[in-house]
Amino acid sequence: MSNIRVTHTGLLSFFIAIITIFSSFAFILIITRTLSQDEFGTWTLINGLLLYALMGNTITSYWSTRDVARNIESGKTALVGSMILSIGFIIIYLILSYFMGYQTNVDSNILLLSSILIPILFLSGTLTAINLGWKPHVISYGSLILGISQIFIALFLVYFLKMGVPGIIATVSISNLINILFLYKHARSKLKNPFNIDFLKSWIRLSWISLYPGLPIMIEGSGLIIFSLMTESIIGLAIWAVALVTPSIISHVGLISRAIYPKLLEGGDKHYLENNLTLLLYFNFLVTGLVIVFAKSALIILNPIYQDAYFILILLAVGNFFSVLTNVFIQGLTGNESIDLNKKATFRQYMKSKLFYPHTLRLIQSFSSILILPIGLIILTHNNYDVITLVEFWAITSLVTQIPLTFVLYLSARNTLQFSLNRITISKYLIVSIITFSIIFILSEQFLIYNDDLYSFVLEAFIFAILGISLYLIFTYILDSNTRILLKSIINEMINKIDGK
Repeated sequence: MSNIRVTHTGLLSFFIAIITIFSSFAFILIITRTLSQDEFGTWTLINGLLLYALMGNTITSYWSTRDVARNIESGKTALVGSMILSIGFIIIYLILSYFMGYQTNVDSNILLLSSILIPILFLSGTLTAINLGWKPHVISYGSLILGISQIFIALFLVYFLKMGVPGIIATVSISNLINILFLYKHARSKLKNPFNIDFLKSWIRLSWISLYPGLPIMIEGSGLIIFSLMTESIIGLAIWAVALVTPSIISHVGLISRAIYPKLLEGGDKHYLENNLTLLLYFNFLVTGLVIVFAKSALIILNPIYQDAYFILILLAVGNFFSVLTNVFIQGLTGNESIDLNKKATFRQYMKSKLFYPHTLRLIQSFSSILILPIGLIILTHNNYDVITLVEFWAITSLVTQIPLTFVLYLSARNTLQFSLNRITISKYLIVSIITFSIIFILSEQFLIYNDDLYSFVLEAFIFAILGISLYLIFTYILDSNTRILLKSIINEMINKIDGK
């Protein structure tokens, strides 16, 4: 689809994501300031269990993106098929919930109640996949709507009515339904063809392909279950989840490269890859630097009881920096693969294709991480280390297995897609980010002091963050000609958008 503009879509998605960050942070702030550690740990466990059920949605969503990008009309089949499949995965979720409720001190009724999220998230995921294939920018607007609606609903149900975890479940359900209506409006033209059972049969037959990329995510998610069972507590899950809140901001940087996947599915020239990856790294250094510098401040804002987890947050931030790159390289490799167009392709051909190879590497990384985790937990708990140390070990394990995966995938993507990175420019970004955020860290340690006045503290932290962003932009603008071209192109994109061009 030639109307997909990689840089334009990426920048639009990223800047909308910046706005979404504030809404998402406000939503989490409501939760962490209202819920106890046990309640927040319960919500974290629910999210971990949902990973197993939501894997089933990839059976339809995986193929719908590839079909839509190639003008194959399978949208309605994907939508109806996802609803049918969700029934089976609700049953799987209920079995898991019953087991975890029995093994832990979590209320089983709350776990069972959360099953209402599954069909809603299946529907949302399928509509997102359809829009990704031809209007990837629509997803960003939907995320904005989702984030804003969550704030108002959570304020009413969780903050004022004190509904606890059931209030969060209701909030996520209602806000996602609002997002579904928006996504459906933009996907309607791709839902006109009648339901085709042959599409669904083919997707189920090839489900081993679509489910395979989700295996590493599922295995990583099992860390929540392993940790809670081995420590016999969900307090560690609450600490892990809170420490993940701010680093998750870094993942939004990956939106800059969101359009690469459908663009590669179209075929054609790949000249845009080098510039897009340089742009990605430019903002990846910026956002990661901000998150690391304000690690402790962010935890204090969320809830001062979590402030000792700042080192965990830093480890997760570095891990997310590499995770962004990993995801982009995987998108590039799988988007460049066309074996699925060959209806006679054999199992062996699929196994050798780029639809499998990148995810196999990720699977090895996930297995390595999850095998090391229980061994370390046994040793640490035997020596009576506190829960913070246990979660720190979890974060270290995740990071040390993530870094080599990123570099191997980079080499594979470079060889396959034939792109090169401007090392001089990227080195300048790295050096400037280190200098800039070292200055901001020293200043914030000196002048940014929490005195129980949350609003003043948030305002002061925001001012320091703006100062850090400004210094980074100014220094890179002065030192690098490519950055000057980049920033001018961003301004031109914004002007053209305003003028309606």
